[in-house]
Amino acid sequence: MTNDPLKFLGDMKLAAEFVVSTLANRQREEFEQDLILRFAIERELITVGEALNQLHRVAPEIAQQVDRWEDIIGFRNILVHGYDILNTDLIWDIAKKDIPGLLAKIQFLLEADG
Repeated sequence: MTNDPLKFLGDMKLAAEFVVSTLANRQREEFEQDLILRFAIERELITVGEALNQLHRVAPEIAQQVDRWEDIIGFRNILVHGYDILNTDLIWDIAKKDIPGLLAKIQFLLEADG
């Protein structure tokens, strides 16, 4: 396993970009009905949370610059372990409303390091 903070930021960026671009022209109804789409988005949200968790392990001073970093990691845990309580409205809202801002923060952190 790597201890490179840039790798974790890059993983977060790739996953967040996937979420944003995949949902850009999609409607909530399509998201609710298309299991492949929903599962793909959930998987990338898991990646965001896990990469942030690993980033916090190796470089907490960087991870803590991400707004609500603890909530993001906690949501990852719900996605993985609490699948039976997942709510498509919550996933949609996070993917559409929160991930674009998170992506901007990740890009800022990557540029600040470069």
